[in-house]
Amino acid sequence: MKKIGLIHSFLAPLALCSGLITIPAHADTQVVRYQEYPGSILHLSNWVMREKGFCKKQGLDCQPIMLANGPLAQQAAAAGSVDLIVSSMDVMLQAVAKGNDLMVIGPLVKNNIYSLSVGAKVERPNAAKGYPENMKDLANKRIGVTARGSGTEMYVKSLMRGAGVPLDNVTFIGVGAPSSAYASLVANQVDAILSWDPIPAICNATKQCSVAVDMRKGEGPDVVKAMNGGFVVWQARREYVQKHGAVIDKFMVAQKEAFDWLKDPKNFEEAKTLATERFKLGDVPNRDKVVNQVVHDMIGQYDTTLNPQVVDGFNQFLLSNKLIAKPVDKTNLIYKSKNAS
Repeated sequence: MKKIGLIHSFLAPLALCSGLITIPAHADTQVVRYQEYPGSILHLSNWVMREKGFCKKQGLDCQPIMLANGPLAQQAAAAGSVDLIVSSMDVMLQAVAKGNDLMVIGPLVKNNIYSLSVGAKVERPNAAKGYPENMKDLANKRIGVTARGSGTEMYVKSLMRGAGVPLDNVTFIGVGAPSSAYASLVANQVDAILSWDPIPAICNATKQCSVAVDMRKGEGPDVVKAMNGGFVVWQARREYVQKHGAVIDKFMVAQKEAFDWLKDPKNFEEAKTLATERFKLGDVPNRDKVVNQVVHDMIGQYDTTLNPQVVDGFNQFLLSNKLIAKPVDKTNLIYKSKNAS
């Protein structure tokens, strides 16, 4: 997608542009400018941080900077126009391999965000067997990915290889972000799609498709599972980290407080309101049911723990797909708070 550039259209009208707009801070607060993907449900916790006062409580003026994909955010960080950026770790490690001196400063989403969904018209004699057996049903089929050569195509190939299903006659078709991917699936232009939220919720609500492999829940081959434990992460340039460790610590505390607020069931309806004010779902059937599931699923994906070994899993995935020439050195790659025990 380039991955979290990942999280487009439904997950964002995530797409197109964004301005680097900042707001003056009060003298007694510290400004932190962080990336958001426009309209993405991924940032529900950020909306809570601001709206429920968790940033203010930490003495922060949290200023979102709208940037539509990971590489664009990396460029903005290098130029000094944004402080904190976010993407799946594979996008980050490819940038580090090319000399962009980024550090992981903390987790946002623990596990893989992708799922493989199959159209209702596709014959699936192995559907009930689950992964890896159900991948046999996709031999010789047309599979939609965000774009040819994208990370989503790499994930499909990993799923197929892990199941021992030959790729010889699989046809990959670029179908874009979730909104256009779903449209292609329903129009029978493809047999399956590798995409992300809210596709699982839409499949569940409409019955036009079903999820065959839900990597959010730890399904898939070992090479994919090895990337769980720190899939979507916050990052910053090393020079920023060295100068602003206290700001980073406060930001991560505010995020944890937002997570805790979201995970309290009594706040779910208010969380839905915050989400629907900013997350543009578009015209989908059973809208309320879809919104409920998308918000519920997003809350469940947030996590404050980061397993350092996940870097090894991402390195192996990138190497196996020839996206990097050698493993990225994980020494000093992950920020360690001075307040950590």
